[in-house]
Amino acid sequence: MNKSGLIDAVSKTTSLAKRDAEEAVNALVHVVSKEVRSGRRVVVAGFGSFNPTHRGARMGRNPRTGAAVSISATRGVRFAASGTLKDILNGKAAPPALKVSPTPKKKSSKTAAKKATTKTTKRITTKATKNSTRKAVTKAAGRGPKKVVGRAPVRKTTRAPARKAAKQSARKAAGRAPARKAIKRPAKKAVRRA
Repeated sequence: MNKSGLIDAVSKTTSLAKRDAEEAVNALVHVVSKEVRSGRRVVVAGFGSFNPTHRGARMGRNPRTGAAVSISATRGVRFAASGTLKDILNGKAAPPALKVSPTPKKKSSKTAAKKATTKTTKRITTKATKNSTRKAVTKAAGRGPKKVVGRAPVRKTTRAPARKAAKQSARKAAGRAPARKAIKRPAKKAVRRA
């Protein structure tokens, strides 16, 4: 098994995302390397220990020519397996059980549908509000202000149509039928028709 295989295995057994598993493996390698380089022993209980070693300078021989060669001092590391790991390898003990946290629950389809409905309702509401505001402004701009004697001219607000349009679009998005409008006829027209 190579490093990428180890990352895949850690990801599957711990239910971590692959990127998180890679970060965990990289962090372990980094910490062990740093500690051993500084001359300290790293012990992982139930697994083994990483022991730093030092080899002094010595004289050696070139195998081709047989000439004496000086070899400089080197540092290395030795891994010593723990008794538990040796027992597992030899079949005397079973591997320890993993304590894996449960995977996070996915959001239900009802919740997702609710969010989607809310988003579309908001979108429709804002569009309707913008459209009704534009219409009201253009209508008001087309006509001159009303001249009323003794009172200041009344300004039309664009709020009421905007709210009305927003309610209608919200009803449509929710799938409800629009409210019925009461038919009001002036008394004179009703009398004329009769």
